[in-house]
Amino acid sequence: MEAPTIFVQLAAYREPELAATISSCIDGAVHPERLRFGICLQFDEAIADAGSDCLDRLGERAELRVLRYPAGLSRGGCWARFEAQGLYDGEDFTLQVDAHSRMADGWDDALVDLVRGLPGAKPLITGFPPLYRLQDGRMVPIDDVDDPVPVTQIVQWSPDGWIHHPTVPAPPGTPPGPRPTRVISGAFVFTVGAWNVEVRQDPEHLYSGEEFALTLRSFTSGYDLWNPPRRIIWHRMHPEANPKYVNDDPDGLRERRHERACRRLRVLLAGDPEGILDPFSLGAERTLDEYWDYSGIRWPGRTISESARLGIPPERSSAVDTGVGGLGRR
Repeated sequence: MEAPTIFVQLAAYREPELAATISSCIDGAVHPERLRFGICLQFDEAIADAGSDCLDRLGERAELRVLRYPAGLSRGGCWARFEAQGLYDGEDFTLQVDAHSRMADGWDDALVDLVRGLPGAKPLITGFPPLYRLQDGRMVPIDDVDDPVPVTQIVQWSPDGWIHHPTVPAPPGTPPGPRPTRVISGAFVFTVGAWNVEVRQDPEHLYSGEEFALTLRSFTSGYDLWNPPRRIIWHRMHPEANPKYVNDDPDGLRERRHERACRRLRVLLAGDPEGILDPFSLGAERTLDEYWDYSGIRWPGRTISESARLGIPPERSSAVDTGVGGLGRR
């Protein structure tokens, strides 16, 4: 069978790790020739390896579709991911990762096999990745690479409607996976390529609550959320806060845009019956009530079930034990 194409979507804001992240995707892939990269590069010439030319040396290694903007013209991470998604061109699968990530050997075949082996038409693999640090320019995992994949807890509703959902070590007895999960992590999404069209990132969102909005829209569009069975991707632990649009606030609109994003999230939570957020509203394949029943949380009462607080995987009648192999260590 011909290896499928994979669209790797990246938003990079003043990011010196971008080229290394792309190199890791290429070096770890079984079929690097099948990768297509869509990148929104928000560059800063004052930062080494984060300038407008930071990807020039990779041009001969992979197909790079790059939108370049001076960082001062950025409108935030969700806008940047919206821009990157627009470079999708019908690839079979898609990977969304942060621009400071590292991949396991064989990640492409492993994730494709995983999605193909799970029930349902639209499995979506997600979860906040384990951490790595840089030591003499090399990636060093913080935890043992054989540790179980962490679980996501839902511990608090904000008054604005977003949820606090930290990742914590899996409690004893948690199934190794793949296992259902409640919330998408924007730092790691792998699913069918159509997700880029069916669940386009809302460029008007900003930061807090973005992953929850993406979760509601993906679930109601028919996507089933799963943690992977083992570690496939790592996310950098920065020694100090890394550059972010929401911290820099280059256009002075952060507070106004945050308030607007929270209003949009509350429209989603109400079901958006008038469709005022289209094309960034809920999907039509499932209802919001189905998500509340699945997740164990509910708005507007802002309730959280005990299993959701503890990170116990939600139950799905379609869930099955499905293995995945071919993953090495980096």
